[in-house]
Amino acid sequence: MKIALTKSSLLVPPTYFAVAHAMRMAGEETRFHFFTMAAEIRDNAVTVPVTDFAPRRDLPFKKREKYLPIVMPAMAKAISDYCPDIIHQHFATWSWPAVAASKRRDIPLLTTLHGADVVMAGRNHRSAMERWHKHNLRASMSRSQRILAVSEYLAALAVRNGFPAGKIDVHYQGVDTDIFIPDPLRRENPVPTALFIGALNHQKGISHLVEASNQLIGTVPHRLLVAGKGVLEPEIIRAAEQNAQMSFLGSLSREGVLKNLQHADVVIAPSRMHNGAREAAGLVLLEAQACGTPVIAYNSGGTSEMTGPESGRLVPEDDVTSLRRAMEDFFRMDPGSRSGLRGSAREFAVAERSLAKSCLELSRHYQELAR
Repeated sequence: MKIALTKSSLLVPPTYFAVAHAMRMAGEETRFHFFTMAAEIRDNAVTVPVTDFAPRRDLPFKKREKYLPIVMPAMAKAISDYCPDIIHQHFATWSWPAVAASKRRDIPLLTTLHGADVVMAGRNHRSAMERWHKHNLRASMSRSQRILAVSEYLAALAVRNGFPAGKIDVHYQGVDTDIFIPDPLRRENPVPTALFIGALNHQKGISHLVEASNQLIGTVPHRLLVAGKGVLEPEIIRAAEQNAQMSFLGSLSREGVLKNLQHADVVIAPSRMHNGAREAAGLVLLEAQACGTPVIAYNSGGTSEMTGPESGRLVPEDDVTSLRRAMEDFFRMDPGSRSGLRGSAREFAVAERSLAKSCLELSRHYQELAR
């Protein structure tokens, strides 16, 4: 079986989710090829063949993305000429090349929704670009034989925003529990250590976490490590300079992400509603639990589906007081209790949200569509 994976652009890292299943499933019986308008692969571990079409590889990736509109016909032709058994499009926006290739050779189209596309479907278009996105969304809804949502939350939102309920199924992305593993040589931290990894923006709630941590100064000893980049980076750097319990790690490599997840006592993800959008899933929560690290998160969007019943704690969205209390309860916990949470976290990730399980489910979808 030949699968054409399609997406508007591909930047690895951090966009591992788009290639992770193909890297695990590829073999003699299933072959993958990734088609995208602009690509930049900075990890030699990515073995999936990738073809992109934007010119000027001497330009930075963001500038190459500006060529997306003019290379769509070439991408559609290349997908069609590949003669795949299935076209698997990531995001319903920018889906024109996949839809066109599907129509040209009557190839089954599978689309995975990730969040931004579903939010766009619920908005009134205000610009030429948003009208273009709406056109893509309608085409994807119509042409896709099956539509996968990365959480129950997102599936329900998609139906409310016009996606056909009869085509939608939930497919959790999963994390590679052979890569994200507990460190067998892990040592107890001198003081409880909390970790945030993600975009430094308002939706990820990093300002709420910093506020909650500052409220605990003088109450319970702890460390807060913050990794990522984004519009709030200057604010986070200033906060780290002013507060001794806080450290800013900047942007981490994949190895750095793994090391910090393994050594933290808890990962905190206070993702929240911003500009009409919530977190659709939250893979960092699964990566943390796969490493045996418990999590604390706002009960927002799809985060509750990424948190094991015995390996994390959900608090009301935008409730900084509840977030602070959950952090304090965890920091005061005895080492034995924290060890029990670590075991439960690993068990949940392996049993319910592993990449291996996700690949089995995706293989079933491919087989059904190919028939």
